[in-house]
Amino acid sequence: MEKEFKFSGTPGGLFINILKVYFTILLTLGIGTPWAVCRLERWKADHTTIDGRKIQFNGNGSDLFGKFLIGYFLTLITLGIYIFWFAITLQKFLIENRKFID
Repeated sequence: MEKEFKFSGTPGGLFINILKVYFTILLTLGIGTPWAVCRLERWKADHTTIDGRKIQFNGNGSDLFGKFLIGYFLTLITLGIYIFWFAITLQKFLIENRKFID
């Protein structure tokens, strides 16, 4: 059973969003990273359809902020070893906060 995936994003739209993300991270000295990640995920979801069904990303930076703090701290004190678990935690958050719009 094959699914048809479509993405309608444009290079210009991606460029604008990456600039906003970059400045969010830069101006907040990294504290805004969870909000920046959510912004990009929301943009990707808004431009994706699977079998004609639109995708929506419901996550927000405040929900991700605590995970980032713990992930940064544990990665730092384990000299980088925890990064693999942190990456999985981040991926779970991104996937679990997507849904189909009916």
